[in-house]
Amino acid sequence: MKAMKRRIEHATRSVAIALSLLAGADALHAQAPRGTAPETPLLVYDFNLGMEPADNVDHVKSLGFQGIVTKLKDPPDLLKLDAYVAHIETMDDFQLIPYVSYSFNNPAAPDIWRAALPVLAGIGAPLWVVVKQSPSDAAVRDLLGLMAREAEAHGIRAVIYPHYDTDIETALEASILIHEVGHHNLRNSLHTCHEIRGGHKDRLAGVVTEHVDETALVAIAGADHDAYVGPSNPFIGWDDVIKPLDEGDVSLYPFLQALHEAGYQGPVVLQTFGINNNPGHLQRSIRKYAAYTEQLAPGGR
Repeated sequence: MKAMKRRIEHATRSVAIALSLLAGADALHAQAPRGTAPETPLLVYDFNLGMEPADNVDHVKSLGFQGIVTKLKDPPDLLKLDAYVAHIETMDDFQLIPYVSYSFNNPAAPDIWRAALPVLAGIGAPLWVVVKQSPSDAAVRDLLGLMAREAEAHGIRAVIYPHYDTDIETALEASILIHEVGHHNLRNSLHTCHEIRGGHKDRLAGVVTEHVDETALVAIAGADHDAYVGPSNPFIGWDDVIKPLDEGDVSLYPFLQALHEAGYQGPVVLQTFGINNNPGHLQRSIRKYAAYTEQLAPGGR
C-alpha cells in the first residue's frame, strides 16, 4: 500500500508536533493512575494448545489466565467458536475474544465476520479484524467503515488488528485509517511483536502514548533486541519477537508502564504463535506478567 506509506510519513511529522504541544498535559495525565494497582487481565491465544475448545479453556484457566483468543477465518471456525461459547457460558469471569482474519481473496471471508456478529454481541467481544490482500486503500477504508457500522448495530466495537505483512501493519497505520474512515465505533489495538517488526522496538512506550486513547486491545510477547526489522522475508520466522515473557532481552516494563500511566484497563493478551516444544512456557509467562504487575503497583520497583 504505497499510498499508505506516504501518509505515514506525513502523519509521523504531525504526531511529533502534536506530542510536543501536549507534553505538559500528557505528563499530568500520566501521574493520575499511580495510586491504583493495574487492573489488566491476562488472556492467551489458543495457538498450539491442540485440544478441544472446552479443554483449552479449562487448561489455561487452571494456570491463571482470565480469557482466551481464537482465530476465525474459515467456516469450520464458526463451529469452534460455538463450542467455546457453550463452555464459557458455564463459568464466571472468563473472556473469549475471537479475531477475524479477513482476506479479500478468500471467498468465505464476507460470511465469516457477519455470521460471527451475533455471537460476538452475545459474549461482549469486539469485531477484531486483520485485513489482507486488498485491491486498494479505498477498499480497506470501505470495509472498515462497513464493519464499524454493522458492529455498532450489534452493540459492539470494531477493532483493527495491525499485523506485519498485511494491509495494516502497525498501530500508526491503523490510526491513520481510523481517522480517514471517521467512524466513532472503530478502534485500534497494540501488538508488541508487530510494532517491533514495524521498526518500533526502541519506542514501544511511545507507541502507547500516541495511540492508547483509541486502543481497545493489547497483545504482548517476549522479544530479542536484535529481532528482524524490514520488508517481508519468507525465511524469517517469529521466534525472535514471539517468546515467553521471561525470555528475550527486551523489557516490556516501559510498554506496560505507559499503558498503566495512561489508565488502560482493557485486556492484555499473551501472544504464543509458534512457541512449540517449550514445556511450561505458559506458566512462566503468567508468572513474569505477575512480576511486571507488581512493579507497576504502588510501591513497586
